[in-house]
Amino acid sequence: MESLDLRPRLLRSSSARVVHGSHIVTFQPAETPNEDRFFAENWSLPNGRWKMLAIFDGHGAGTEAVDFVLDTLPGEIKSALNLILNTLNEATSLSNELVEVALTKCMCDLDLRIQSDFTALFPDEIERLSKEEISQAMRDPESSEGHSRVEVLRARTGTTAIVALIDPKDVIHVASLGDCDAVLATMQDTVWEAQTLSARHNCANESEVARIRAEHPDEPYCVNTDTLRTLGLIAVTRALGDTLFKLPAVYTERVAPLSLPPIHSNYDLEALAARNITPPYLSNAAEVTHVAVPQLAFDAEAPQRLLILASDGLVNILSRSKNVRELPEAAGLWSAAAVSGGSKNMAVNVLWDTLLCEDGSSLYAGMVQKQHGQRVDDITIIVCPL
Repeated sequence: MESLDLRPRLLRSSSARVVHGSHIVTFQPAETPNEDRFFAENWSLPNGRWKMLAIFDGHGAGTEAVDFVLDTLPGEIKSALNLILNTLNEATSLSNELVEVALTKCMCDLDLRIQSDFTALFPDEIERLSKEEISQAMRDPESSEGHSRVEVLRARTGTTAIVALIDPKDVIHVASLGDCDAVLATMQDTVWEAQTLSARHNCANESEVARIRAEHPDEPYCVNTDTLRTLGLIAVTRALGDTLFKLPAVYTERVAPLSLPPIHSNYDLEALAARNITPPYLSNAAEVTHVAVPQLAFDAEAPQRLLILASDGLVNILSRSKNVRELPEAAGLWSAAAVSGGSKNMAVNVLWDTLLCEDGSSLYAGMVQKQHGQRVDDITIIVCPL
């Protein structure tokens, strides 16, 4: 299949669109649900126009947590900013610190709500409840299949999150939780220079592993450095949801095995419970970066500055197509591709170039033909020209 024939197909399969000036794709070629979600919206707040962009990378063989976060978190952040702005007087400007508090608190509170909605199903001490009582407490009365309540399914799944706010003074505030990426790329003398705005919260990050080990001394299994998994099971070190990594082991031992539909077969619940000694092991504390960007003459045809958000699948596939694993190098490739590709949608250009191997072949051809070994992670990209 010729590469030229693949471009329009990729355009359709990646649900390409432009939302409030941001170019977006979300992509999963395999016959499995895409668990990524995105958000792009402009807000009129008391001090002017804001833009919010976000990617939520769901995981855990279910979308209950990521769908809840998508439906809830943007509104919570908007309300928090409105409250702060309405409280400030004319002599007080909105500081980066206040924005950071709003972002981190909204994300933490939402995670705690997922936990409390779940544990509230068991008002008595969980150790004293019988299997029948636990099953009855979890059962969704509206499910003809006897499935568990959404609060249970939401708690056992999870999502990473990366949120970017652009305020009226052209300050970009990025809150990251998990392993999505945010970069700011600026054209300097015909070369794209990229600034990383997010940290990768996973077990390949030595500082994250050191943090977890410091929080759980004398627990050699809190992180498996061979498989790069927290408690030997999950790659990320910070996330929303995933309550089995945050609540006492009794919930893993007594509740998780009874939830319906059955929990994913990759979850070794006995091993997980045995390693869960001093929870939580996953953090819900977002890291926030602030960067002020100077005004540039905006040119829609040849933008000089790009804010790019991406789920981790984009770097992962680039490691196969061009053997690029480090974010700064990847960001340079993304920026150049965004403005020089054949599509009017810059996110499509990034995705197309990422799938294109150095020998001229395309990984997408194998995906279309369903060749063995061509399964990829969900990939979501937002390219916002500034």
